Amino acid sequence: MGPYAKLKYRFGRMRKMRRLILSAAVGLGLTLEASAADAFLPLFLIERSTNANVIHYDAKVANDGHLDSHQPVIAYWVMAAKDGHREPLNILERTRAYGFDIRRDGANDTYTMKLVSDSSRPIRVYLKDGNVKAEIMIGGRRAFLQKIFITTRKGWVLNEPVSAELYGVDADTGEMRYEKVGQAR
Repeated sequence: MGPYAKLKYRFGRMRKMRRLILSAAVGLGLTLEASAADAFLPLFLIERSTNANVIHYDAKVANDGHLDSHQPVIAYWVMAAKDGHREPLNILERTRAYGFDIRRDGANDTYTMKLVSDSSRPIRVYLKDGNVKAEIMIGGRRAFLQKIFITTRKGWVLNEPVSAELYGVDADTGEMRYEKVGQAR
């Protein structure tokens, strides 16, 4: 099994374990309010054609059981092409490529997130039944975003994006959704 496959397997198991723990807590009548520390739950990730390094977006659930009002989403690298360690996004990545703006929608526990690389496609982030959701339009349908795959081409200084592929699950039917944005030149 290659390093990317190992990492994908490991994160898949971690995601299942988090859901299992949350489900057990709800089943026992406990809530996230009983937690003494914040929890970070996976929302979606960005993979690139450049290498196996992956950007993860996690929702931060405060100890009161709601999305953290000061920092509801965090983004970071998992350096799978190296040893799998975690790194923060640098200033250029935050402002030009993988960063985001996020704002609360009214008084409820819902936020609108816009990636700096495509602010025309809002992502609705919310907590429902102990699970976090990143809802976006994929192929004209409401879907829960799982992954964005970006194909890039070498530029003079930075890699240039050629296309982005969005993968998710239909919010109404549960079917897989896919959309490719941009064209290879």
